[in-house]
Amino acid sequence: MKKIFICLIVLILLGSIGIYWFTNQNKETKVKKVSNNIDSISLKLEQEKYYIKENLNRYLAYHKSHDFTLSKVIADVNSNLDKVKYEDVYQTNTKENQVMLVNKYYYLTENYKPDDLVVLTAKYNSGVNSSLRKEAAEAFMKMSDAATLDNIIIKNASAYRSYEYQVNLYDRYVARDGKEAADTYSARAGFSEHQTGLALDINEIDNNFENTDAFKWLQNNAYKYGFILRFPKDKEDITGYQYEPWHYRYVGPKVAKQITDENLTLEEYHAFYVQYKNNS
Repeated sequence: MKKIFICLIVLILLGSIGIYWFTNQNKETKVKKVSNNIDSISLKLEQEKYYIKENLNRYLAYHKSHDFTLSKVIADVNSNLDKVKYEDVYQTNTKENQVMLVNKYYYLTENYKPDDLVVLTAKYNSGVNSSLRKEAAEAFMKMSDAATLDNIIIKNASAYRSYEYQVNLYDRYVARDGKEAADTYSARAGFSEHQTGLALDINEIDNNFENTDAFKWLQNNAYKYGFILRFPKDKEDITGYQYEPWHYRYVGPKVAKQITDENLTLEEYHAFYVQYKNNS
């Protein structure tokens, strides 16, 4: 009887050891599979254009939570779309000049004001905020003059806005529509492109502008003078703003043509040709 009892104990112990070994082997296999999968994705990411080594962990985390192609993962992460808007933010590098990025991730300080602002005359202006940086102003006047030759009227409706002006404007929108709605069409102070002195609203701040001859003319000619449609249709997830057919941004003729030819937003251009270049 004693021998039988001892045999049972031994069998139980051996069974427990077997189960423990099998369970841990299974865990190790799963860990290895996960690890191998991550390694495989990492290698594929490294082969993608515009890959930035410092962003690898962010790429992997974003890829895990989004069913996107690896090229889109890289584009989105390089554009900081994996970050929380207005929380994970960076100070704008104003030394990037015409292609400086200001959006819900990049901000200008409260005291930032361009030192080369030019006031547009009544010939080119119909709004209260009538200043642009010198190069942008000269380009806009040339564009407006060229449009006039085609019987198209193009005037500024709102250009440079100070930090303080944007505070009041945004607060009015929030009081009227609530913060969530206001954030879809208005920038918080410091995060407005208008503070750069490189952005302006043209003719009428209304979606109906899309149906005008002036808009059609701009679609065909704005890039020639260095301007891009800043918040295009179907790119809201990238720009963070609803479609604004009236809002244009000066980036210079060369960059404007590239953005237009490649159908990019400024966020995408910055991710591909500015941030990538700075980190490669």
